[in-house]
Amino acid sequence: MIKALHPFAPPSSARGTTHLLASLLLTALVSSAAARDVYSTNFERPAFTAGSTLAGQDGWIAPPVLSPAAAVITTGKPRQGKQSLQVSGSALESQDFINEATEGYYDAIGSYRRNVDYDTGGTQTVIVSAHVRVDGAATNTNFFSTSIAAIGLDDEGNASGVGELAISSDGHVYGSSSQDLVPTFLTSAPITLNQWHDLAIQVDFAAREYSFYVDGEWLGTFAFDPSATSTVFRRGSIIAYAAPETATLHKANYTASVDKFSIKAVGPKGGR
Repeated sequence: MIKALHPFAPPSSARGTTHLLASLLLTALVSSAAARDVYSTNFERPAFTAGSTLAGQDGWIAPPVLSPAAAVITTGKPRQGKQSLQVSGSALESQDFINEATEGYYDAIGSYRRNVDYDTGGTQTVIVSAHVRVDGAATNTNFFSTSIAAIGLDDEGNASGVGELAISSDGHVYGSSSQDLVPTFLTSAPITLNQWHDLAIQVDFAAREYSFYVDGEWLGTFAFDPSATSTVFRRGSIIAYAAPETATLHKANYTASVDKFSIKAVGPKGGR
């Protein structure tokens, strides 16, 4: 289900007021003296070396079957500083098992993960954020997209999504649970390609819900999937997706860039 929202409209209605209050709350949480950096990076030296793949640097990993070589540290297009992360569509490897598992929705996926295994005690809020841009011509379908994702755990210690926010080549930003191979979009809004945007996912472990923000504007709040039962925040991820190519759509014509990726924890930490 896609629920279209227009978070950039002036707050002249009750919904607009809710948007404003939620956005102010996010700003207050991130800037709060109580906010703790669980992990934060601008992809700069000395932790990161330009020209090298992201995987293997500063604790980042990538499954071998999910295009580890596509995510590279570059000096070409930083949002700030001198370096950023770039994911090249041309380097995303088409995989038969991805095409089959998603029934042709995706053909290639690049997944880049930073494990933190942070226990919130069931009382804290975790905020995953990054500057993200997708470069390429606008498409009529969700052909190429890049997301940030928040991943918790289930009772058996397996990964369980608690929010994913993606910029698509179709000119929209989409929020989903990050639970499914083919996403069910919970919310969406128009977005401009070929420029930087601030994405954030606010994961409230006390309320068991997550909220999406784009350029400081609230896009909605949604309940955890029942499988996300643990109080542990497992990891933050950067994910790139490409659908099967056509006569006119080619992965090589798209790139994604990411800068200032952070995971913050806010609020007092309770016990289990």
